[in-house]
Amino acid sequence: MLDGIISHQELLRRIDALRVERRLIGPVARVEPECMPPVRYFYQPVERADELALDFTYCVQSPKAVLLPPAEPLLRFDRESGKFRAGPVIDHTPTALIGVHPCDVHAIELLDAVFSNGNADGHYLARRRSLFIVAVDCPEPCTEGVFCRDMETHETDRGFDVILYRLDADRRYGVVFASDAGRAWLNPSLSSGGMRTPNSDDERTFIRYRQNKERAFEPRLPMPRRELPEMMARSYDSLLWEATAQRCYSCGSCNLACPTCYCFDIRDENELNGGGCRLREWDACMARDFALVAGGHNFRAKPGQRLRHRLYRKAAWIEAQTGLHGCVGCARCDRACTAKISIVEMLGQLAEEVQHAGTRP
Repeated sequence: MLDGIISHQELLRRIDALRVERRLIGPVARVEPECMPPVRYFYQPVERADELALDFTYCVQSPKAVLLPPAEPLLRFDRESGKFRAGPVIDHTPTALIGVHPCDVHAIELLDAVFSNGNADGHYLARRRSLFIVAVDCPEPCTEGVFCRDMETHETDRGFDVILYRLDADRRYGVVFASDAGRAWLNPSLSSGGMRTPNSDDERTFIRYRQNKERAFEPRLPMPRRELPEMMARSYDSLLWEATAQRCYSCGSCNLACPTCYCFDIRDENELNGGGCRLREWDACMARDFALVAGGHNFRAKPGQRLRHRLYRKAAWIEAQTGLHGCVGCARCDRACTAKISIVEMLGQLAEEVQHAGTRP
């Protein structure tokens, strides 16, 4: 079940060893007294392993930006001798992403599928090939409001190089490998004493860990995830869309906070010397002009239409296209929404509507 046991100090030593060849990015605590809670966590670059908060609860933002930056140059063009020359800008920086919870591992798996199928995206895939992922499992819900259990994303067995399970208060971690690179990094035979192979007591501890975790995660949605697509199809004409959207500012905060939103826009940025670059930037389907086309027609001009579109993608369409989770239950959209619109509450209200309609004579 487990591939190894590692102490906290040995883990930090091994992470520092990664720094020799890779950029380190992971959860870092920020003290912000005016916020609630007053300590929040963000993924950001670090110079040393002891800067990481490996016991973090909930990162405000997902690690999506590591693979799909909010703004990135796709190509650069320059004018030389009256002619234009253009070439791609590809980022191959070796990176170690430390401390990724299972829900975000599932989100990265979706991004992998989106940007590798069909017309593969070389910019995304270059970063992905250079990325080493160290996941950290959640023994209990990381914060109030998450519904990862409902979306079946509160645990994972793939999509990472190594996953760590914090087994006890002594900060011992159970280790499971998912790649040869992960096994080479934490090979017990290379340990100075803080890494070893598990014994029968360790396995029993891990079994108790899994049992306790199963009890800690309770469902929050009124229906199983597999029933969401049918419910969404039956709710297309619901009055709830416009009623809820009366509070929506069309700011797109939910899109920007979501780890599985991958829509983008592309624009050229010109320089006075005739050169410039082509930029890719995040876009948001909740923004007013997202579905605006030539001629001035807007396919989703009303906030209710945009709200329905977004929720349908998360609950049904993305999974129908990819077979993967369109929503991972992290509830970042609920927390980011300036109007306090909750995806969990909306799904519950839609379920009540559908159930009521089914009981009519």
